[in-house]
Amino acid sequence: MTETRIIKRVDYFEFRELIDKFKGKVKVNSHAYFRLSKMQRKVYKDEALIEMITEEKPAFIGIQKNQNYATFFSKKEGYLRLMFKVTKENIEIVTFYITDTIPNI
Repeated sequence: MTETRIIKRVDYFEFRELIDKFKGKVKVNSHAYFRLSKMQRKVYKDEALIEMITEEKPAFIGIQKNQNYATFFSKKEGYLRLMFKVTKENIEIVTFYITDTIPNI
């Protein structure tokens, strides 16, 4: 089983509580952009990712085997899968990419 496999669905209200708890303490890991093309890097800046996770409602939220969260946001074509980890101090966006589907859990 891969570490990024989603093992549990997370309720939106539980997610919202977590995000509200760390309001203003969301950061983007420097490796978050490694899967993207140059064009995609121009579209998805730190501010846009932070706004997405703090302001938008995900289509799906889950916890991965590695204990990171995976959120799926509806986009024009498919979904943006954004993965983040929670530490004592903050929420850190680890990586993200575009995918065609959301998990069926």
